[in-house]
Amino acid sequence: MDNRPRRQRYAATVQRVQRLTARMVRVVFAGPALAGFNWNGPAAHIKLILGADSPDVRAPSRTYTPRHFDAATHELTVDFVLHGEGPASTWAAQAQVGQPMLIAGPGRCYALDPQAQWLLLAGDESAIPAVATILEAVPDAVRTEVLLEVNDAADEFVITPQRPNVGIRWLHRAQPIIGHGGTARAGVELLSAITAFQPPAGTGGIYVACEADAMRRIRRHLLLERALPREWLTTRGYWKQGATDYPDRDYGEDEGVS
Repeated sequence: MDNRPRRQRYAATVQRVQRLTARMVRVVFAGPALAGFNWNGPAAHIKLILGADSPDVRAPSRTYTPRHFDAATHELTVDFVLHGEGPASTWAAQAQVGQPMLIAGPGRCYALDPQAQWLLLAGDESAIPAVATILEAVPDAVRTEVLLEVNDAADEFVITPQRPNVGIRWLHRAQPIIGHGGTARAGVELLSAITAFQPPAGTGGIYVACEADAMRRIRRHLLLERALPREWLTTRGYWKQGATDYPDRDYGEDEGVS
């Protein structure tokens, strides 16, 4: 039984819908209730409750990273990957102005290490919002490398304004993954690029968020093969290939690789 306290819920409606790429759509929610939303930092997470609860049916919910919150206008922006399956992707593909949404959260965010002299941010398309919010919080002096695995060039877009000391590299899969049930193995290009990454001198920070099995392969590489300090590393399994409604608390801290 889950005894965690229920997070605050906010009723909102769709204000704007923008197609960022063929497989990514941005939805802006707003409403007076969001005046109480407590934006707590980069790579936080919220629950989108897709329909109101009823006595007989519990509405499905999915976890997302809020891309932006405007406290002045009470607008909360969420970017959705259209992966072709699942209630949230299906909802986002047809999202229209005026539609209601119930939002819960936020959950904990990513705490930047003030001692870090460099950062590596790595993920697939599901992690783009989290990576973008982290980038916006990184001091200009911190050298930051970003690796993002997507299907192909059609999935690329400008995630933040260009900044000094930040390099963004898009990695294209040899075989596109059409939805989370695709047959190609997720994370192959991401692991290859991280294997080739040469950490700069000094204290580092590494944030990896992607498909769960790929995250574990990357985590093992960084901790066991590279022997990097565990405290530098934050990992998140956002989804699992072949699974639906994957748990949102997979941090990879199991299998003896903690």
